[in-house]
Amino acid sequence: MKNINELLDITSDLHTDFIYKNLKAIYWKNWVLKQKNKYLVIAGDINENIHVLKRSLDDIIENTTYEKIIITLWNHDLRLNSEDLNYNITNSIEKYEFLINYFHDYRNKIHVIDKEDFIIPNTKYIITWNMWWYNYTIRNEDRFYLEKYYHANFDKMSFWWITYNDRNYIKFNNEIKSNEEFAKYLENKLIQKLEQIKSNYNNYEIIAVSHVKPSRLLEKDSQYYLEYSFDQWEEIIKDWMKWLKLYWLDKIYWNAFFVNNNLSKIYEKYWVKYSIYGHTHYQWNEEINSIKYTTNALWYYWLS
Repeated sequence: MKNINELLDITSDLHTDFIYKNLKAIYWKNWVLKQKNKYLVIAGDINENIHVLKRSLDDIIENTTYEKIIITLWNHDLRLNSEDLNYNITNSIEKYEFLINYFHDYRNKIHVIDKEDFIIPNTKYIITWNMWWYNYTIRNEDRFYLEKYYHANFDKMSFWWITYNDRNYIKFNNEIKSNEEFAKYLENKLIQKLEQIKSNYNNYEIIAVSHVKPSRLLEKDSQYYLEYSFDQWEEIIKDWMKWLKLYWLDKIYWNAFFVNNNLSKIYEKYWVKYSIYGHTHYQWNEEINSIKYTTNALWYYWLS
């Protein structure tokens, strides 16, 4: 069986406003990405404007020869903006449902795995989905000190005077009222999908695509791994100079919104073989507990 790197091109976090702003192309002339394989996986965060998202997918379709472009969505794609009213979209759940239905099988090229799993032709690989969501699986030590001393509020997505933008642009509905409820809703859908794969495709290897980082053990040399023990936290509280250096603590706080540790636990339970993710704008490959994790986010800030 071929390695997935011989079958799939992988990326995420295109944030195509940055590409177009800097007069770049996603593919072809003056490109920022290059085609190597037959299939492309985009693990979320393409564009929050539906028209620009459509333009972005059109650009990829017209400038590549991919047989299928396999996508999932995430926080930027679900953020509300003024264009949404043209589609009678009033909240992020409506936008999510609209996007997965509108773009699935778009131009016979786009496959939205939030809508349907994808079997790579002539292989025993099945690609399943869970874009996942925030559920604040930050370590208990970090959460305790951030809440007690630094006014961290995970429901309001705030830390001192800082408020995470999703708090302002993500709006839920009457059935799903919070990040926690949305995370649970998506978790249940993922488990249902994995149960179905276990029953119907038991001899297939599972490739799971999310946007959020599935485990805090990944990317240990990145800013998204920073953690402190109880002793280290006590030293910070005593040391006013460290206490004032909020950027250290800011990175720990953002761990709550970049990682969902429940995801790796579910992957292990259902024998997922490969995990593709994004969100951290990092590039990383690592194997943990027999699961091969990979992210190949587009470092869009290089384009500024």
